[in-house]
Amino acid sequence: MHACAIDVSREDDARVDQHKAGRCDGITKHLTSEHHPNLVQEVWDLRRVLERMSRQLYIQCVMMKELVRIASEEVTLYFAQRRPRELAKFEWTIDAKDSRRITSQEKWWRETLAPLLESASRREPFVFIKDAGFNYKFFDRSFAMKKDMVEGHDIKKMITERMAFVDSRSETLIQAVDILTSFLRRLLAREITGDDVSQALGRLQIYSRRKSKHPQSLRVLTLRPASWGRSDLGNVLRVMTTAARIMLKSERTRRRPAPKARSHLRPSR
Repeated sequence: MHACAIDVSREDDARVDQHKAGRCDGITKHLTSEHHPNLVQEVWDLRRVLERMSRQLYIQCVMMKELVRIASEEVTLYFAQRRPRELAKFEWTIDAKDSRRITSQEKWWRETLAPLLESASRREPFVFIKDAGFNYKFFDRSFAMKKDMVEGHDIKKMITERMAFVDSRSETLIQAVDILTSFLRRLLAREITGDDVSQALGRLQIYSRRKSKHPQSLRVLTLRPASWGRSDLGNVLRVMTTAARIMLKSERTRRRPAPKARSHLRPSR
């Protein structure tokens, strides 16, 4: 289970609006008169959809983008050591907001996901481990690409090409995710307490150190420039992380850490 959390009650409306405005400006700021008019129109259409998006849906888009990025990287690192054949194909199944159609927010998120992930990979590149214990043969065979003298991995083929929005009433696994998400939300909101719940959820997660010196299995986000400020969650996160699965296989943790390689994600055109 890969999860991102945000405490919306602590987010300032003005800060959310500022964050969204920055994203809107970023969509169109590089357009020039040299771009084809059809492309200019398409990009401005994407911006206008975002401008009309409610704060709640915008926050969800930000969280979903980060969740997909984290899950993609962690799954790749985890299965490259254990079952590398699994990395030959990624399939994404998402709980649809409307069983009859893809909403404008879902359509916008799906269409902008590839360029957003490419931009994020320039600041925080996709991590690979250069070591014989990590087998990327099947992953590279499916997704490696080279474009404009830059090597990377095809986001469209890896993520958006096999992405389905489904009705949770017909998908057992989506129902299971709903149950786990509900327990996690209630735990973080302190509606339920107890180390047993934290441990049960933690055992389904993978922990890594990321940028922090402290390992953590749950990514907690905020759109505010200040720290998240939920000191009461320290024990919950600590218990959850202690129960989480280790990224490296046990026999590898006793060896010197392998060097990391970094790759840009590249959307195919």
